[in-house]
Amino acid sequence: MYYDYFSIKEFLVDRVMVDVPIHVVDKIEKHHKPIINPIRHKIGQPIQVSQNSGYRSKDWELSHGRSGTSEHTFTGLGAVDYTCANMELLLEELRASDYKRICYYPEQKFIHCDHKGDRYHEFEVDEDGKWQYKGERK
Repeated sequence: MYYDYFSIKEFLVDRVMVDVPIHVVDKIEKHHKPIINPIRHKIGQPIQVSQNSGYRSKDWELSHGRSGTSEHTFTGLGAVDYTCANMELLLEELRASDYKRICYYPEQKFIHCDHKGDRYHEFEVDEDGKWQYKGERK
């Protein structure tokens, strides 16, 4: 049985965006929802896509002082940041997921997830906002 707890608009940084490239929608449907929907069902509590997360167009990135090369631009398979009331449980489930990279932001209470790379790695952000390598997963 497949449960779908998320709409596409939840994966957009601009939740009123009207022009979303079809390849972005396809990547969300194929590479993100099949991972997070079963986790949401298993833990039995809401999971949110973080407000500054999901798809961000290159123009949006540049207009916000970013490089424009983020995984969130979906030039690759894309990136999503998740949050929920029980971050430790969510982190445990995401560690066992098919995301290649996860990075926990404990102070901001979200977990960045993407498909970059060919191995399963975990990071945690430090007080300076830098990703610190925690090790290989799986």
